[in-house]
Amino acid sequence: MTLIPRTPYPCMKLWAAFIFLALLVCAAPVGAAEDDENVKPQVPTEPLNFDNALRVSLQQSPHLVSSSVEIKVKRLDVWDTRANLLPDFYLTSQIRLNNPDSRTSKPFSFNFSFGSYDPIAAYFTIESKQLMTDYAVLEHLSVIDDVFASIGKVYLTVEFLDDLIQSYADSIELARQNKAFATKRYNEGWGLALDVLIADKALKEAEQRREQARADKLLSMDRLKGFLGLMPEQAVTLDLNNIRRQLLSNFEFNSATLEYAMENSIDLKQKRIEVQLQKDKLTLAYAKYLPNYSFSINREYSARDNTDIYLANVGFVIPLWDWGERYRNVVREKRKIRKANAEYRTDTLDFRADFLEKRNACLKLAEEVKLAHSEAEINALRKQKAEIQFKSGSMQFPQYIDALKNSHSARTALLSKEFEYDLKVFEFRKLTGHLYTSYVDAAKYSH
Repeated sequence: MTLIPRTPYPCMKLWAAFIFLALLVCAAPVGAAEDDENVKPQVPTEPLNFDNALRVSLQQSPHLVSSSVEIKVKRLDVWDTRANLLPDFYLTSQIRLNNPDSRTSKPFSFNFSFGSYDPIAAYFTIESKQLMTDYAVLEHLSVIDDVFASIGKVYLTVEFLDDLIQSYADSIELARQNKAFATKRYNEGWGLALDVLIADKALKEAEQRREQARADKLLSMDRLKGFLGLMPEQAVTLDLNNIRRQLLSNFEFNSATLEYAMENSIDLKQKRIEVQLQKDKLTLAYAKYLPNYSFSINREYSARDNTDIYLANVGFVIPLWDWGERYRNVVREKRKIRKANAEYRTDTLDFRADFLEKRNACLKLAEEVKLAHSEAEINALRKQKAEIQFKSGSMQFPQYIDALKNSHSARTALLSKEFEYDLKVFEFRKLTGHLYTSYVDAAKYSH
């Protein structure tokens, strides 16, 4: 306990100094307007290529709002923790309504204090809150990466469906020719009514497939509008010119290494943060052994001087015995660190296996595409041969139609195999982290 001069000015100066320091430390940058959370969607007026679609999604996609806001919330948590470096101040006052002992002191008294104060724990908590902000940033990047991948898949799907619709149009034409031939033979008394029925069923099946492909295209376009922040009734045109080059950009499949992919992996970065967070929890468990502090300034009556005096009190609480709870907390956090490290190693091995598996799948599909190309070329030659034979009269119409159908089926199979290969390579690009790192500067989300 320390005697302070009777004049209140030193006390008020000390109070003002504390308040100024608190404002300096806790003045969070919250004055900026939240102008990026209520962006009015803009409808693209020009054909939208893949790069521009990604930029539009970054500006107005509703899928990115939640994770973006979470980053800002975590930043506020960091500022709250920084504020804990300074104590919370309390001012209590009292007015004496009577004066029975003939005191000459003023009837007004006050108590200026702060509660339990643990700056050491607050200091070590700041790093944890900052790590949680970094984790939220990575979560936001993960959402962006998923949106980019979904947009790319829509582009590939729409281009594939356009080719498939054209292929089905050719199939419908063949089915019509076959039905006309079967109907003619039946009318001439050479064919069976069953042949006409089978040909009609084949025609309807080809038309249904084309309509299903058109419906799938509309559904894909609606999904794309959702990623772009547009309404289903709003029209958007896609630029599908050389779409494979658009989606792969400067990505070199053969140059993508495991080390590069692991360095860019968002999941592995998050796991490393989880390990560090667990280490911070261990530090906080050790900090429980340190004392808490308290401080107060009071104006009280002194019977000796028959007037008011100011008293300053500083105290601390030292934990002595808690039946081993703090010790068990330390042991518990150490074991959780071991668990977090094991999970990180497991995820690293899983990522390595996933990388090799997807890479091998791409290589396998590349060979299958070559085989499909060869099959399509062989059937194209057979089609040419059949056309020559049919025109010369050495081949009947049913055999000629079969040759055309085989060629058409081979082309359709090639389209499907190329689509499957392009999709797998695009997924591999996403796995390596090349997709989101090509369009997003992660550093701008860390401030």
